[in-house]
Amino acid sequence: MAHPFRALPDAGGRNGGVPAAAGRALRGFWALILPTSCVGCGRHDSSLCRPCRRAFRRATVRPFRAEAGAGSLPLRDPAAPQTGAPPGADDADGGFEPLPVVAAGIYGGVVARALLAFKNAGHTDLARPLAAALGGALLAARAGLPADPCLLVPVPTRGRSLRRRGYDPLGLLLDGLRRRGELPAGSRLARPVAHRHPGVRTGVRPALMPWFSSARRGGQKGLGRRGRQENVAGSMRIRRRYRGRLGGVQCLVVDDVLTTGATLAEVVRTLRAEGAAVACAVVLAATPPPSGTESAYSEFRRNRRGEG
Repeated sequence: MAHPFRALPDAGGRNGGVPAAAGRALRGFWALILPTSCVGCGRHDSSLCRPCRRAFRRATVRPFRAEAGAGSLPLRDPAAPQTGAPPGADDADGGFEPLPVVAAGIYGGVVARALLAFKNAGHTDLARPLAAALGGALLAARAGLPADPCLLVPVPTRGRSLRRRGYDPLGLLLDGLRRRGELPAGSRLARPVAHRHPGVRTGVRPALMPWFSSARRGGQKGLGRRGRQENVAGSMRIRRRYRGRLGGVQCLVVDDVLTTGATLAEVVRTLRAEGAAVACAVVLAATPPPSGTESAYSEFRRNRRGEG
């Protein structure tokens, strides 16, 4: 009997159609005639000068486990008891085991500046170094999974963000890796998860999800851990053409930045509700836990140094 993986639709690009393509062409034209400054140091004529490119490569060449302290990640095993200490706490009986997350680098310095410029300032010429870093993290994560075929599932971008930018940053990186044959062996890119229409949510409540309890921390755009949970709870769905076709399929979720893990958790919940087996997640960069959460912070740093 054929593996359900073979029957799944192709991923298909999602980078804005004709208007977005025109926008990308226009940005490329202006890039040829206007001076460009390095996003790392401000030096002219390159979005990432050679010294900063080397610094970026050094910062992302050793993927590491980054789940420590991301307090909204789901359980690694959804059938495990939802009791125990929060991530990073001294938990002798291992009551909590969060979903593994592999990161290419720490969100800071030249890594953060390059990612922000790529996402929000139209520096699409940074796609190659960013994709190389993401590809390394994907290879590291895939090496630790069973040999079964693996579906790479990107966190979906919101429609308004796609229209504003003219492209899907994460999709651009993954599509580039796919075109160049640089995705891990035995894996396939697909986009089964989408955002629900604005204002349409399921009855899922954050209090009923397997969130971790951890020190409250700030998130992007002023949202804390709880706020991020509430912002995404029930906000995603499985696309119609994938419904009933994900049962037993091994999935690896991909995102750009890990902060609290709330967005990853919602994607994982959506996939698991359809019967998919989510093994781990991969991100381009991870924000370190607050230094006040000592155990989680120490574990994060040990993993980053390769001592864990």
